[in-house]
Amino acid sequence: MRNRKLTGWRKVFFLAMLVLAACSQKLTSLPDTPTPSQIASITEIATVTRTPFLPTIIATFTPTNTATKEATATATSTPFNLETFQSNLIQRTVKPQAYILDQCQYLSDRWGKGKSTPGTIVVPVMYHSIRQAGKPVNDTLTVSHEYFEETMQHARQLGFETITSQQLVDFLYNNAEIPRLSMILIVDDRRLGVVRDHFMQVLDQNNWTVTLAYITGVATEAEWQEMAQLNENGRLDVQAHGFYHNGNTYFTEFTPKDVVHQEIFAPIDVIKEHTGKRPVAFIWPGGNFTQEAVRTARSADYKIGFTVFARGPLMYNWIPLGDNEISMQDPLLVLPRYWSTSAYGNLDEAVEISNQARFFAQQNYQLENEWFQSYCDGNGSSLSFDKGE
Repeated sequence: MRNRKLTGWRKVFFLAMLVLAACSQKLTSLPDTPTPSQIASITEIATVTRTPFLPTIIATFTPTNTATKEATATATSTPFNLETFQSNLIQRTVKPQAYILDQCQYLSDRWGKGKSTPGTIVVPVMYHSIRQAGKPVNDTLTVSHEYFEETMQHARQLGFETITSQQLVDFLYNNAEIPRLSMILIVDDRRLGVVRDHFMQVLDQNNWTVTLAYITGVATEAEWQEMAQLNENGRLDVQAHGFYHNGNTYFTEFTPKDVVHQEIFAPIDVIKEHTGKRPVAFIWPGGNFTQEAVRTARSADYKIGFTVFARGPLMYNWIPLGDNEISMQDPLLVLPRYWSTSAYGNLDEAVEISNQARFFAQQNYQLENEWFQSYCDGNGSSLSFDKGE
């Protein structure tokens, strides 16, 4: 009886040893390096150590899981935040948004030759009225002629150049090369007098352009003729600012869909007829926008849109937004703008943000290059990245 019990115990022990041996053999048979599908499921988070005077910066790299697709050595196009750059010079409630879906394409455009170097910024500035020299300013939307001239001179001294709406589209979508310190000057409503009396001399002196956010449905033929005369040197960039732009057509949750459609679609043919160019930007009338309006603007093939929120400068794949704009789920159609009344100081702030972003990119270059080698090229070779130094 005792021998039978002992024999049973030995059998259990023997079976256990066989299981352990099998597990051991299975563990030692794994490949030395992970397969592409295993690589795609890894998440690496790198925290950049920075000097005290700069804000905390975290770069997050999130390869996508390709288990449902054929495994390849190239990362798939999926939503991501390849990096998050934060600056202490923007408000805490402002959250920079990425919008590029293809990780590898983003890195290629970010560092490629012939592209804008990291740290390149665009400062949109919104103008309404400019008071004649020597006359007082009586409202919060108007600046004095003296302040306007000081702001433009300061921009010139800092090294800013202007760009058009199409140049901004090319930059935001493809990181096309533009001046490292760029600004887009936008005059809202139908204010050709402001352009003629204040802007034209500055534009001609600096070889700059100005963008007109124009209300097309009430513009007269005489206005279009005057605009054509002012635009003899190609200084004017005309974009959409609604069709009627009045209290009955502002975008709210109660605005009828046919009114939304009219305000967004109707300006396209009018502007194209009088300028020869299709508008690519929609400047939201009164700053009002809704999800329905944003979707309609996207369906009308507008590439960018501007709000009246002053959040910060624009960078490639980095749009500073508040919660209201983020909820629209289309960062490029709710871009922020600085107000003309504070533009002088905003230019200095934007330059410092540019410098911080440039420093971050240079510090993070090797890590991003290694990421590209691992997930964007099957042979492990790297692009000839341009550090922009």
